Amino acid sequence: MPQSLQIVFHGINRSPAVETAVTEKVEALRRFDNQLGACKVTVSQEGHQTMGAFTIRIDLMASGQELIVNRTNMDVMAALNEAFDTVRRSVKEEAEKRRNH
Repeated sequence: MPQSLQIVFHGINRSPAVETAVTEKVEALRRFDNQLGACKVTVSQEGHQTMGAFTIRIDLMASGQELIVNRTNMDVMAALNEAFDTVRRSVKEEAEKRRNH
């Protein structure tokens, strides 16, 4: 688990399913970097009462660098998967650079 994981919901109610998915995805990042720093995931929804798109923002400290990723999709889990896919690639690339130097 990273030093701290904060999950913030903005414009929507808290979702245990989303919280669980975020926790599992952050834990999976440890395969590439076991010294992950603080991570903040913001889940927000535009529009009125389940009518708008979901935006996932991930702020993560990895390899001494701050990674910030935003992804938007009409499906919250699709947005979450897209955001974490991008973060995973970045964390993996940084870990490989460290091993090669």
